[in-house]
Amino acid sequence: MRTQGLLKALNELKLALVLVPILAIIFSAVISFYVLTPIYRSSTTLMVFKQPTATEPYEVRIGAVTLNQKLVKTYSELAQSTVVYEEIIQQNNLHMTVEEIKSKINVEILGETEFLRISANSANPTLSAMLANETARILLEKVAELMVLDNIQIINAASPPSKPVWPNHTLNMILAGVVGLLLVVGVALLRTNIRNAQENNNSELIMQNANQVEEFDLRTEVALDKGHKD
Repeated sequence: MRTQGLLKALNELKLALVLVPILAIIFSAVISFYVLTPIYRSSTTLMVFKQPTATEPYEVRIGAVTLNQKLVKTYSELAQSTVVYEEIIQQNNLHMTVEEIKSKINVEILGETEFLRISANSANPTLSAMLANETARILLEKVAELMVLDNIQIINAASPPSKPVWPNHTLNMILAGVVGLLLVVGVALLRTNIRNAQENNNSELIMQNANQVEEFDLRTEVALDKGHKD
């Protein structure tokens, strides 16, 4: 009965089943394309490049790789330091604070490797590429200055991206359509529950009335029998 009631309610709302998801998708598309500010991401990859030679003993080669991986972690922390961010602002005359720069830059180690990726997010694709490249360049300077090492180099420089990483227009529209569809189904379920509750109340009232009529008839018969006997 519940399934039949739901199907009946959905049939009554068949126009809404089509229109509401479509309107939700259109609304989401307008917001996604014309209201939300797109965010672009640029990335540059660096590598600790001092590699052991094949003529060196195995233990030395393994030790060199392990050292490189440890240095990558050190360089990752250095790339995220205030010293680097302040140099980016000063050398490029940026009207930004250290916290603003920090919120735009992400530094990550690529697994258990000797590679380091520096990514920058910005509403300006050119700025995102510049921030990523400048962070990498100044990191190399600080490694040479503070650690007196020259064993890290840029493998892939960042370039201004052509497409934003956010918002995801397709995903937003799909989710909006699904939410619109679920909303209509929820309304159908609510109408079914209300209708079932009303039917149950009506059934109870009918039963009560029937019992009252039966009780009245019984009293009437008793009164008539009593009158005949008198």
